[in-house]
Amino acid sequence: MVAQYMNPEIHRAVRDEDVQKCLDVRVKVFVDEQKYPLHTETDDHKYPDNVQWLATCERADTKERVPVGVIRLLVKENGVAKLGRLAVLSDARGMQLGRKLVLAFIEGAKEMGYSSIVLEAQIDKRGFYEKLGFVVEKGDEEPYPVDGTPHVKMWMRSLE
Repeated sequence: MVAQYMNPEIHRAVRDEDVQKCLDVRVKVFVDEQKYPLHTETDDHKYPDNVQWLATCERADTKERVPVGVIRLLVKENGVAKLGRLAVLSDARGMQLGRKLVLAFIEGAKEMGYSSIVLEAQIDKRGFYEKLGFVVEKGDEEPYPVDGTPHVKMWMRSLE
C-alpha cells in the first residue's frame, strides 16, 4: 500500500485559518466518523484560553500540505491543563500522529508552566495514553459516559 501522506509537521494553531482547520478535523473525526453531536465540537468560544496544535502532512500525490490531526489544551485550576479533542483523520492513522500530538501537548504544557495534565479517555483508548505515561488514579477507575461513550479520567502529574 502506498502512503497517502508524508512529512508530518505539528505546530501551535494561532492563525484563524489554522484554528478553523483544527475544527474541520475534529468535525470529520468526532461528528462524521464517531457520530457525536455537532454542538460538542463547536464549543471553542466557551474556552477563550484554549490552545490547539495542528498536525499537517504533504499529500503524496500532490505535495499539498493538508491538516490531518489536532489536539486541544483547556485551562483548568491549580496548574492543571486538560488534554482533549485528540483527533487524527482515519486515512492518516498509522503514522504515529496521535502520539506525536500528545508529546507536543506535553511539551507545550511544560513550557506554559502547567504542573499536571488531566484527560478523559474513551475506554478503548486507555492503553494508548498509558503507553505515554498517563495513569488512572485511585478513585477514578469507574468509567462514566461522555455523550454516550464510556470514558475514564487519566492523569500525568509532576511535569518537569
